[in-house]
Amino acid sequence: MIDAWLALPLPLMFLAVAGFYTVSAVFLFWLCFGRATRKWMLSFNGAVAELFSAIMVIFGILIGFVASDVWDRERRAAAAVETESASLSMLSALAAASGLPADRIRQSIRSYVVAVTEKEWPSMADAGAGAPEAEDALGALLKVVAATQHDPKDANAKFDGLLLDTALKVQSARADRLVLSAGTSETIKWACVLILALTGQISIAMLHLDRPRPHLAAMVIFTVSTVLIIALIAANEGPFQPPIYVSSDPISRVLKSMPAPDAKPPSKPSAI
Repeated sequence: MIDAWLALPLPLMFLAVAGFYTVSAVFLFWLCFGRATRKWMLSFNGAVAELFSAIMVIFGILIGFVASDVWDRERRAAAAVETESASLSMLSALAAASGLPADRIRQSIRSYVVAVTEKEWPSMADAGAGAPEAEDALGALLKVVAATQHDPKDANAKFDGLLLDTALKVQSARADRLVLSAGTSETIKWACVLILALTGQISIAMLHLDRPRPHLAAMVIFTVSTVLIIALIAANEGPFQPPIYVSSDPISRVLKSMPAPDAKPPSKPSAI
């Protein structure tokens, strides 16, 4: 159930958590001040403020752990995308400087970037998984790089290992990105946060059994702040899921830094 809630779009996610805690707040108010239950609830009168304070300390610590986990995953996802982009740019630059025919490597890079930005990003947003087109394009890129070799006696043969290592960094960064797109915070952590928020509402009700207006004010303030915090943290749960997500722009910019497929290398100035 929690996984289904986290998979909802932000407006529905917010409405779901707001609706749940609004219903629970209304039920507690009716339970405390309804005619049928008023006398029975007053028998619990005498709860001290430390009850609410203890629950809020635990709630604050736990939601801090969940927020740290969510934001750390988003930071690592952004770093993986930047690493992938930098490795692709470096691969293109090394291919040009190696003295090898760089057209096939650049074409493979273009195919991979197009597959990632047009196929894989939507797939990660929808299902948290990679796209077969990107997997095939990466395999083709690795094969082209591995097959593009200097003669062992060539002075530029040292570029061969460097080119392959850079291509493998692209593969590693993509693997990290896919792992982060599929992973979420542990469901048990979110369950504890939601249960403790409900327990906080119950503790407020226990502290204000005899005064409806302070009860209502405290319940509204606590419920609104709790709903906003939970919804904002949950909106960042998936680093590649809308509305707040890591963009593919760094990888798209790789194409802008590469010469056009039909571009010719600049001619050397003639000797005077």
